[in-house]
Amino acid sequence: MKQAMAKKVLVVDDEPGVIEIVRANLEWEGFTVSEASDGLEALEQVRAEAPDLVILDVMLPGLDGWGVLERIEANPETAGLPVIMLTVKDTDADIVRGLEGGAVEYVTKPFDPVGLAQLVRLLLEKPDRRELDARRRRLLELKKRLMKPLSRWF
Repeated sequence: MKQAMAKKVLVVDDEPGVIEIVRANLEWEGFTVSEASDGLEALEQVRAEAPDLVILDVMLPGLDGWGVLERIEANPETAGLPVIMLTVKDTDADIVRGLEGGAVEYVTKPFDPVGLAQLVRLLLEKPDRRELDARRRRLLELKKRLMKPLSRWF
């Protein structure tokens, strides 16, 4: 097992199998992992545990992932908390919505759990929020440019 990094990651998903595979790979990378299975529980965990990063599904019972992301960003105490969206919602509009809403990355299911754990490690090794925001803005601009030609056809 790799050396502990003492960073905390909250995994929010209503599918226990997803949580378990993400947990196993994050723990292998040395992270402490907590979990939530709905949006309100996720917000409680964010307040109680102050994770360093959240992996967040969109389709959750009660408050969905969009609402959780919005509340994280709206709260001065949690605004800027790195959030990775992990969801089956894979349209360009969904991806843009997640990134514009404050997510630093948007990963669609099915996903590579080892790659996700490595992404978390890279994000937490570079805690400079300005760099993450600049990267998110570049991704958004690229998505918007890609969507414009398609809008003529639909």
